[in-house]
Order: sequence, then structure tokens, then C-alpha cells
Amino acid sequence: MILGSEPVLRLGFTFDDGADKIAIEKDALMLSLSTGEKKALYILNLLFEIEVRIKAGIETLLIVDDIADSFDYKNKYAIIQYLKDLSEDQKFKQVILTHNFDFFRTINSRFVRSDHCLMATKNSSGVALEVALGVKNVFIKDWKPNFFTDSRKQVASIPFIRNLIEYTKGHNDPDYSKLTSLLHWKADSLNISVGDLDGIYQRTFGGTGTSVDPAAKVITVIHHEAGLCLTAATGINFENKIVLAIAIRLKAEEFMVSKIADPAWVAAITRNQTPKLLARYKMQFSGGTASIATIQRVVLMTPENIHLNSFMYEPILDMSDEHLRKLYAEVVALK
Repeated sequence: MILGSEPVLRLGFTFDDGADKIAIEKDALMLSLSTGEKKALYILNLLFEIEVRIKAGIETLLIVDDIADSFDYKNKYAIIQYLKDLSEDQKFKQVILTHNFDFFRTINSRFVRSDHCLMATKNSSGVALEVALGVKNVFIKDWKPNFFTDSRKQVASIPFIRNLIEYTKGHNDPDYSKLTSLLHWKADSLNISVGDLDGIYQRTFGGTGTSVDPAAKVITVIHHEAGLCLTAATGINFENKIVLAIAIRLKAEEFMVSKIADPAWVAAITRNQTPKLLARYKMQFSGGTASIATIQRVVLMTPENIHLNSFMYEPILDMSDEHLRKLYAEVVALK
């Protein structure tokens, strides 16, 4: 919408087929257009009005809300370029809103300064705007440099490092298997130490860094940090969401494995472990309605917060961590 004193101009529409021409009422035209075509038509009206205001030198505040959704990349980048051109006109000021993280990162790289990029977080007490962190590779710029000194960022890095090992060495690499045992409940999960994790980091990235307490068990660290996340200040909290999601799934799987009590069957699972455990648990304990409902939410809510990489972590931006805090408390209470 454009905030100003001038009304939005209306365009006329003419159907042209050779020698035949006929004017079409807007209401009739709208009935025949798809949602994407209607959006394109709206933007056409908007661009016409903007060009009129540019020529007239009218000061304008332009509020753009998810303008590029439903368009292909070619048109999305054309819109971004147009917004960039507008930003160079001193008469135009813009507030750009979006849920699309790729769009968000692109306008940041093209023309919106980082200190003007804000993220909105919502919780039970209201909505807050914070300067966006991690827009450009949070792993490289924040978690990796703090791997040996910040336990929460160290735990949050586990899925990233596992991805890199998968891409470079494959699923059969022992370090990949060990990191999998920190994301799923395996026979060796309880025995993996922080020193083991340090060694995996060194073999992946080089260097000789070590953590403060290499003898500590990683599972213990995960649940300790998850407990601290429950009382942390609300906000974007990238690492909090990942740590909570990891802790939730581990605790849920530990619970199901102990109830199923079939180590050989569990050891034979090679993929999709959580849903397979849940299917077996439901078969054995069909009366456990409350626990089944909780674990179903674990299957639904945690994967996108865990299996992420430096290129795509949009899902964890679009939600607060309140739902994960509540789910962790429920999973810990399972009996």
C-alpha cells in the first residue's frame, strides 16, 4: 500500500484479437485470472502509481509485504532490482516485510544494510524486533569460531559438521556414525565425550583446539544446555532451537528404546529412526495415548530444527522456541 494523499489510479483493460477490440470491465477480468495473475495485475497498478509519484517528486513511504511470493526466480529478482532502484530515490522510503528467508538474504546482499535488517519474534508477551543475526552463514561466522568455548553453539554445530562429513566422506565414515549417535539414541550415545567431539572437529577442519572439559559426556552437555534454554531470554535463538530439538528427540528415543526393550531390533535401524521407533511403540503400547501424542509431536516438530545446513535454515526462523520449550518439558516427564 502507498501512504499518501493521492488515490491509486485505475487501469483500463482492452482485449485485442486482430481487428476485433473490446473493453473489459475490471470485475469481469478478475473472474478469469489466476491468483498469480491477479497479484501481477496488482503490482502493475502499483508500479504505474509509483512511476507517477516519481515523476511528480512526491515523498512516499512504500510498505511492501511478501511481494515476491508466488513468482519464479527471474521475476523475483526483477522485483528486487526495482526495489533497489527505488531505494536510490531520496523521495522514497521503504519498509519491506517478508517470511521468505532467501528473499530476505538477497535484499540484504543487494541494497539493505545489515543494521537495517530486523527479525520479528513473537511470544506470549508480545512481538519484538531484533537486529538479524546469522543472515550470512551463522555457522561460519558465529558457531565455528566459538566451538570450543560455548557449549550451546558446540551442540548446535553437530548437524552442520555431520552434513559436511556426509558430503565429503559419506555415511560409512566413523565420525559420521558417531555424530549420528548424538542426534539419535544409539547403543554408544551415552559414551561419547566432548573430547571425542573435539577430535571430530579437528579431523574435519584442522587445528588443535580443545574444550574446557573434554571428559564430559556430550549427552549430559546437551541436556544441561537444553535446561538453560528453558529460562533463556526470548528471541531469535538459532542455537537454542537446535539444542532443544536435539535434546527432545534424544529423550523421546531413549524413552521408546527402554520401553521396547529390543536392542537388536533397534540396532538394525539405519534411517528414519524416530518414526520407526514410534510405530513399534504404538504397536506394543497402544494404550499409551498421552505418550504417543507427545512423541508424535516430536516426529512432527524436531526434524526441520535439526537437519539443517548453512544454506537453508528458514524453518527455525519462522517460529519462536516456546513450542520447543513446552515439548521438552513434556518429553522429560514421560514415564
